[in-house]
Amino acid sequence: MTEQRITTRPKPLVRDPIDQEFWANCQKGRLYFQRCTSCGCWRFLPRYLCAHCGSFEYEWAPSKGRGSIFSWTVTHQAFHPAFAADVPYAAIVVALDEGVRMASRLINCSVEEITLDMPVKVKFERIAEDFILPCFQPVACTEK
Repeated sequence: MTEQRITTRPKPLVRDPIDQEFWANCQKGRLYFQRCTSCGCWRFLPRYLCAHCGSFEYEWAPSKGRGSIFSWTVTHQAFHPAFAADVPYAAIVVALDEGVRMASRLINCSVEEITLDMPVKVKFERIAEDFILPCFQPVACTEK
């Protein structure tokens, strides 16, 4: 029996309607976050209520897609078969210029090169035929 390699990565489960707008923008290669129209506070994960002022009013606003690595962990064991060829890989938390923090994946960078506060920029990666995921790469990265 031959072993079948899984190449399609699992997609995020989008169960709440408020998350659908975030992912719809990602599918267009755009990183947008909610911004409270009452106090101007940016927020992520998407939610119905501003944690700063309590307002229900918000807009979807474009992000510059730039920030720095706030934290990271290196995964040495694939927790899903589709990631087996990628280990070791880094799961990161990015502090974006807008003030939100976002968990993501670092690409186009070896795990040995990661540093605290490393400048990164968004890079959309196709993980399935019908799904694009926002990942991050070093600003200084020159893609091959």
